[in-house]
Amino acid sequence: MNARRLACVMILVFVAIMGCSGDYARIKTLSASESKDTQQELIDNWSDYTIWLRSTVVVFDPKNDDRKILVGSNWGTVNDQATWEGIVKANTTAEGNITPVWANFAMTRIREIRSRDTQQLFGYVIHQQGDLVSARPVDENTMRLFYNRARFGGP
Repeated sequence: MNARRLACVMILVFVAIMGCSGDYARIKTLSASESKDTQQELIDNWSDYTIWLRSTVVVFDPKNDDRKILVGSNWGTVNDQATWEGIVKANTTAEGNITPVWANFAMTRIREIRSRDTQQLFGYVIHQQGDLVSARPVDENTMRLFYNRARFGGP
């Protein structure tokens, strides 16, 4: 009976490892100086991006390429300059960093979303430290973003 139970556990572990070893995107955290330069570019050229907002995360998907980031349901978008200016003003720290203030956390650097194999840039993401963010290719021009907000304390 123990050998049978061990064999079942080993099969489950193998299946779990194979299921988790898929082809995920590379999400690279930019250096402080790169992050600052990229942030200014994103603020100034906001209309060149589809901007997705949810909870404590902001995603920038360039419009002028053939690549797309899918984010799922319950995300808002920025469609006009007045909305974008309001978001930037409300979410800029005293140091000049764009940070979702509603999240009440220190600035995390901007992260690039790139394909693992070709290193093509799909876009950028800013999120709260501790949040789980990953992306997986749907096809060569489409990346699906997965986001789970960190939960601290309590159930």
